[in-house]
Amino acid sequence: MRLLQVNVGRVQTRTNARGREETTGIGKHPVTGPVGVGPAGLDGDESAYRSRDIGDTALHGFAVESYAALESRFGQALPRPAFGENLLFAGYGDADARIGDVLAIGTALVMVNQPVPRCGWPGVLTGVKALGPQAMKAGTPGWYMQVVRAGIVAAGDAVDLVQRGDAAWTVARLNALLLNKHPDPAVVAAALAHPILADRFKKELRAS
Repeated sequence: MRLLQVNVGRVQTRTNARGREETTGIGKHPVTGPVGVGPAGLDGDESAYRSRDIGDTALHGFAVESYAALESRFGQALPRPAFGENLLFAGYGDADARIGDVLAIGTALVMVNQPVPRCGWPGVLTGVKALGPQAMKAGTPGWYMQVVRAGIVAAGDAVDLVQRGDAAWTVARLNALLLNKHPDPAVVAAALAHPILADRFKKELRAS
């Protein structure tokens, strides 16, 4: 597993899919060289959501393999980062990632804690209609991570899986659960009881 890109960006005011002005941190760009990462995420990065809940959404990951799948689905290339992700991974995707996985990247440790409930911004950024919801339907939503140990990361770093989460709770499975209009109440209850699954995602499940 390897880290292919480290991406940062500032919150900006943009016109959303409904034609309204809104602040968002979706617009990020790759950076080279070492980048510090702490409890609030990458140095030089901002998130409109994270200003309200820093810990659960400190870092946003996405898989290069998911880009390949979505590009095949849409028949066109997608810019990277198209989803506002901070870290682009190779060899580690939504079906691999488990809630509670701890990854060593550079000198930092990060923990996977939820899938990303997608909004309309990736579609606005790329011009591909409903790209965010379509990524969820394709089973490639990406995931959020919290920072377990601050450190330094850089594009090209190896990614080591130092602690494995429960195999029952992959990012892909939880994403499918969120999309299911008639989920098994027992499965939802078990997800809501998970001690590591982020509160933001539990709120999404309760509201779905």
